[in-house]
Amino acid sequence: MKHHRVGRSLLLIILCVSLLASCTSFSDLVRAQVEGLPSWVYSPQSRSGQVSFVGKGSAPLAYNARLLAYEDILAQISSYVGEDVRATYYRELTTTNAIADFGLTISNEHERGEQRSYQVFLLARLNETLLVNRRSIVAEQILKRDAAIEALVRRADQAYRANDDTQAIRLYLEAALLSTEGPVNVRKHETAELVLKAQTFIEALRFSFRNEQPDAATVDVYLRRKSRLLAPKVLNARVDASFEARNSLGRNYTDFLQFNTSTNGFFPFVPYNQGLLKEGQVTFRVDFSDLVPRLSSSLAPEFLNPILSAMERATISFPYVLKMRSFGQLIPSSIQEYSIEGVLLPGSRALSSFALELGLDGVATEKLALSSADLEEQVGEIRSRLPKATQAILGTVGVATQEKVRAKWVVVVSGQVVLYDLNPLKVVYDSQEIEAVASGATFEEARDEAFRRFGSIAKYLVGAYMFRN
Repeated sequence: MKHHRVGRSLLLIILCVSLLASCTSFSDLVRAQVEGLPSWVYSPQSRSGQVSFVGKGSAPLAYNARLLAYEDILAQISSYVGEDVRATYYRELTTTNAIADFGLTISNEHERGEQRSYQVFLLARLNETLLVNRRSIVAEQILKRDAAIEALVRRADQAYRANDDTQAIRLYLEAALLSTEGPVNVRKHETAELVLKAQTFIEALRFSFRNEQPDAATVDVYLRRKSRLLAPKVLNARVDASFEARNSLGRNYTDFLQFNTSTNGFFPFVPYNQGLLKEGQVTFRVDFSDLVPRLSSSLAPEFLNPILSAMERATISFPYVLKMRSFGQLIPSSIQEYSIEGVLLPGSRALSSFALELGLDGVATEKLALSSADLEEQVGEIRSRLPKATQAILGTVGVATQEKVRAKWVVVVSGQVVLYDLNPLKVVYDSQEIEAVASGATFEEARDEAFRRFGSIAKYLVGAYMFRN
């Protein structure tokens, strides 16, 4: 009797399970029938070795509703295999109704709609083995990705403890870029966590100055880490210095110099550019420029923008006004121009260009047309005309070569400019030989432009001497 009771109990349990399953299927069938939908919408039947997904999409246009149904299928596949496959397979699925890598085909579809409201249902059948294999590959990739990120994080933490903050920042950002390639299992390996860590380190960077000499545009630049107790110097940091300069043709441009805090945590800044504007500012910035293109192409805006903003704030400016050497208030100047035959030419193209650009730096000149080519006679004439002058700038420039190349003339001029003390007479600065080249539709146009360029180059060299301590 006891065995019979046990048998009846088991039979009742089996019947109940069967009834529940039947009820679920029946409920789905009833629901589908009531809503006027095919039964597979709520109860897709999968054959052995297959997996079925039903994609659903609703939109004012039937075409858009169909695209949304495709996206729904791709989202379900992504969830199944553990990685986002939408970008990889969207085009293939929407254009061929299939995905070869998963053995996917659309076996059934249903569309219904009224005015400006359409629904599309798609039944996709996939090869279960291919899906499972993909899921296994993804799981293995996740483990490898986690291990690679963890190795980068360990190196970053070691660098941070060694006060190599910018290397730590770079390694955290490298880890963040790696995390964007696919899912991870460890929360601290997620993109948001890694980017936040890098951002925190960047925002802790602080510049400071010592031994400022604004009249020479020199300064010692320190980089430190802001902290509650200490402010350790940041080592081995690449720093970019930018400032405005004027080239030898009189055109302004932005120049950049690279420095490194090395093992001292600071560097002495010296503007190795003779064209540095006589008044301005030098901007120092921690240099992450090599990372920016990769970050911009891989990170979503919500991660990228805070990092770029933090980098922009890791900067400081050093204002300067260069001090000129001691000169008289007005410097008499003359640059004589000669033809290729050695004949003194009328006009003052070189001198005008020279004086104009020297004036931009606050140096006033008295342009003179001297009658003699002899130095002693020139100095005598200057002393006679400007008895209070203590210095003078004297130069000569002549046409070295002139040639017509196709439809244009090319002219090369050569000469030098010398800065003299007048009492007693001695050379203070000699530019040595200067060459300038220009071309033009006519010989005169090319020659005049060459003379003007000579004046600009001469000013570039003389001006650099005048403002050098």
